[in-house]
Amino acid sequence: MPASHARFSPARRSVLRRTGAAGLSLLIPACSPPEQAKTPPASTPDVAEGALRLDLRQWRRNGAEEFTLERVRFERKWSGRRKNLAGGLDWGDYRLSVYDSVSGALLFRQGFDTNLEPAARSGTTRISVRFPAPQRPVRAEIEQRREEGAVHVVSSVTIDPNADSVERAPGEIATRVHLIFAGGEPHAKVDLAILGDGYLESEYPKFVSDAARAAGYLFSVDPFTKRKLDFNVYAVFAPSASSGVTDAYLGLNKDTVFRCAYYTGGSERSLADGNNHAVREVAAAAPYDFVLILANARRYGGSSYFGGPAVVAIDSAAARYLVVHEFAHAIGGLADEYYVPAAGGPVFPGTGEPWHPNVTISPHHAKWRDPLSEAGPRPTRWNKAEYETYFADYVRRYNGLRESGAEEAAVEKFLERERGRQAALLAKNGRGRRVGLFEGANGYAKGVFRSEVDCIMFSLQTDYFCAACSAAIERMIDEHCR
Repeated sequence: MPASHARFSPARRSVLRRTGAAGLSLLIPACSPPEQAKTPPASTPDVAEGALRLDLRQWRRNGAEEFTLERVRFERKWSGRRKNLAGGLDWGDYRLSVYDSVSGALLFRQGFDTNLEPAARSGTTRISVRFPAPQRPVRAEIEQRREEGAVHVVSSVTIDPNADSVERAPGEIATRVHLIFAGGEPHAKVDLAILGDGYLESEYPKFVSDAARAAGYLFSVDPFTKRKLDFNVYAVFAPSASSGVTDAYLGLNKDTVFRCAYYTGGSERSLADGNNHAVREVAAAAPYDFVLILANARRYGGSSYFGGPAVVAIDSAAARYLVVHEFAHAIGGLADEYYVPAAGGPVFPGTGEPWHPNVTISPHHAKWRDPLSEAGPRPTRWNKAEYETYFADYVRRYNGLRESGAEEAAVEKFLERERGRQAALLAKNGRGRRVGLFEGANGYAKGVFRSEVDCIMFSLQTDYFCAACSAAIERMIDEHCR
């Protein structure tokens, strides 16, 4: 059972706390094309070198939502796309739109998610969004996507890039940057910054080794393997005062630079950072589009959300899976494809098509199709009932181990044994890879479909991405490499 969560509807979160097949799939856009700007998009001369980072606090009070601006930070490096700044993939529960404050021209647009629980009527979290530094004052709008796909503005702020209030001081956290892999000029590549939490200064060699290992895990799985030359990977080190991370399960309270801790999302295996400002300050020491944080910990755990940092326990026996699965959420906007079965459900409650590119509620107008196979039944048949009986029992036994305070070695032994059982169970659906519509995904047993019976986003034992996930990841890589 994966450690993480991507972004889901409120009902899904109340239930839940990985190709060569890409060539088989024709992926239709994940949601409606981006709405046309009221005025023509601006050209790149309207942006300068560097980036502006908006450090935001997201609030939800009795269902009402807003974002408040805590700081505007100038970063010397903008490694993101320079072409089609106002276009691109319209993914995410939210998006940032930046307009010229005088002409109203759309300068930049990008989707994102946050780690605030959608089901919570009240709550708060801190996140950051970035855009190329403008030459003139701009209006930045945070928009929220509603179920029907429309967006509405929840917060708006005017920013003068030359104002004294824009923070330009050097970074306050000492960092060291180690290049792991260079594919080319940052503006034409995906730039990944790998950070570490819970590493002492004396553990710098371990961090560099762990970062290289994590990169090796990532590029061992397609489509990352075949797209390796489209990446630059940096290890960015900032020391912590303690070794290891906070974990109430083990009775550990650690003083770490990013304040990573377990139990952050209501689950003992949910492991996330707790100091967004520090994460962004350290990441900014290198060109970066995406961030992967290695928690210096063994106990199984991780978390991620689209555009945000992916966090993994790098010394877990399942570290390879965690790195690939969690980073796929961050770069590909992928929903989890697994679900915890319950009596009669859970059933998808809405009518709006999820924006996530790897799940759909429409068996007749899906986001993918297999042009090489014969037309089959829709939804595609699989041993769903048998799997649900098994998986419900699997979850019960896993939770029992955790509730008993079992040592990690016992949990690792359990997970390894169950990988084989789950693989054998899903293998009953045939040896070949089939692209179809398999009911059960995004936390729902009914009403939501995935493209293949198995995938890295579906089960812990899998070492490949389904067709839809693979295609989505490649689309995002293409966005950064044009």
